[in-house]
Amino acid sequence: MALPSLLLATIMLLSSSKIAFTQEQPHCADIDCHYKLRPVGAKHTSDYALYLENNEGTPMSFFHDVPLQPSENVFNMVVEIPRWDNAKLETTKEVVMNPIKHDKNKDGSLRYVPNLFPINGYPANYGMIPKTWEDSYVLTKSTGTYGDNDPIDVLELGCEVGFAGQIKQVKVLGGLILVDEDQTDWKIFTIDVRDPLASSMNDLEDIESHYPGFVDLVKNWFTVYKIPSTGKPNTLGFDGKCIGKEEATKKVYEMHEYWKRLINGTIAEEDTKGIQRFTTTTVGSPYQVGPSSPQVKSVPKANPQPYTKPGVAVEKWAFLPAEWSFLEKAKSDDEV
Repeated sequence: MALPSLLLATIMLLSSSKIAFTQEQPHCADIDCHYKLRPVGAKHTSDYALYLENNEGTPMSFFHDVPLQPSENVFNMVVEIPRWDNAKLETTKEVVMNPIKHDKNKDGSLRYVPNLFPINGYPANYGMIPKTWEDSYVLTKSTGTYGDNDPIDVLELGCEVGFAGQIKQVKVLGGLILVDEDQTDWKIFTIDVRDPLASSMNDLEDIESHYPGFVDLVKNWFTVYKIPSTGKPNTLGFDGKCIGKEEATKKVYEMHEYWKRLINGTIAEEDTKGIQRFTTTTVGSPYQVGPSSPQVKSVPKANPQPYTKPGVAVEKWAFLPAEWSFLEKAKSDDEV
């Protein structure tokens, strides 16, 4: 019997190993410390930036330099937003070396997603798969929309709460297609290969077996999470149906091929919509640069600042209008 989504959310919250808004920024980006993080400024401020660098201290791009796959059937994921965090951090395509920065609203204010009761921030570790790109000139026939010009988004379901800039190794389990502001926006379900349940989770149906109600919760959340700020819901492609591991993996590889066209110069500059393509590791790319290049030297030195609390205005709960339903109501025993 599937757990009601409200009960599922409560269990996940209570079982979380640590909370969001952590004040600590780890130095290593991955478990083996092949990559390091270079923080600049304080989180929850407009000058905050998180750069990636190699063991020699040379800046790299989260977008263009982290490998797609560390091994067969495993993908790299860059965590941008840890589970339960609502600060909208993302890999910044328009800045040289593509640091993770705080996204902004059209009025210049820092962007936060609403804490839709009882979910604080994002319901899973959220980020992107490097070396992928949703080409904004490629039409998704099933939805009639074009790519959102970003790397493909990924949700990681494991029990560990991640941290911004973390590079996780994940297994693809499935995916769904979101139409967000009239753009195609794929979401790929994954699990950290080090998670205790990773060996038991190999496809979409395994999510329901081990995380009953989670997929429906995520679909509902992505549909309604912008309503408190815009008053408008998003829509899901395929009538809300998810795709399994095989199709989701094909979709990741498809987005990798689009990225290859971006990084090898096939895509004209005027068609990139401002994407910075500089890379330190992509051999043969016209945008490959060395440690002494002006682009690499333009990256600011590490300058972490004391933690800045986001404030009550963005920590408060948000509730949907009465006509919208986010979480199913728990059924009484005589209804089950």
